[in-house]
Amino acid sequence: MTPLPFVDVVGYWLGIFLTFAILSFLYKDNPFYKLAEHIFIGVSIGYLIVLQYNDNIDPKLVDAMSEKEGLALAARFIAIVLVIMLFTKAISRRFHWVGRYPLAFVVAFYAGLQVNAVAQAELGAQIRFASQSLDSTKTDLNRADAEALTKLPGMSPLIAEKWVAERARAPFASVDDAVARPSLTPAERAGLESERGEIVGLDARAAAAADERNWFGVFSNVLLLLGLLASLVYFYFSVAHKGAVGKVSRVGVWVLMIGFGASFGLTVQGRLSLAIGRAYAMLGRTVNPADAEQIDAPYVSLISLAIIGLGLLGWEIRRRRAQT
Repeated sequence: MTPLPFVDVVGYWLGIFLTFAILSFLYKDNPFYKLAEHIFIGVSIGYLIVLQYNDNIDPKLVDAMSEKEGLALAARFIAIVLVIMLFTKAISRRFHWVGRYPLAFVVAFYAGLQVNAVAQAELGAQIRFASQSLDSTKTDLNRADAEALTKLPGMSPLIAEKWVAERARAPFASVDDAVARPSLTPAERAGLESERGEIVGLDARAAAAADERNWFGVFSNVLLLLGLLASLVYFYFSVAHKGAVGKVSRVGVWVLMIGFGASFGLTVQGRLSLAIGRAYAMLGRTVNPADAEQIDAPYVSLISLAIIGLGLLGWEIRRRRAQT
């Protein structure tokens, strides 16, 4: 196997050292953290400048200047003028107000695009979910088509086709009967069994009888509608939040806090997942064994910790001497 180039090995070593340098901020703000922070910001900005030039400025402005004509060419000149106007905020105190116009143009243009996108993707979807029926009928295994069956937990298009063929020979008597049909492989049957659940799962959303209700789904729909209305009341300021309106708005506050808490928890979970991945990288678990042996990630981690620890000790001693 071809060994890793020395540059790549050094890159892994620097990544491990800079990771511990960033984590040293848990002690306090220190030179190692500032070094890693400055390297990260500098490399990121440099990379973005090169990326933007190659992806946007060069093909869409420089090359297009010689190819476009008429309104298209005028639009390029307007873009150049706006960029020059933007630089006045950094190079001239007298004419820094000129830079407000391109900023206003960019903010207004971006806001217009985002309002339209958010209205269609989020607001429209929320209105659609809130206006749907509160009833939650289970999927009838004996009548639903293959597409509807595929949406059930643990299902796949192949299992749905097998169920359609099985019920044509003999209707399903129950969900247990559908899962136990002989045309299913042991792996398919095990996958369906793992999704069984009366509250959330295959049993909650499917039945072998028509018009059977998913009562947990009904409760969820009612809770969604009530939570939405309570949250809207909290932002309705035309009426004083007293009496019944005040109580409903208080419920809206709790709904909002639950939503924000769940969102924050999801963010923390994502960051922990990134931290776990970084820990695996520092242990050499993300590369093949031959490359891991060449990198020696555990030893590099210990050396990095020793360098940072001794450096912090010397920095702390020097800082305290300067204070006395």
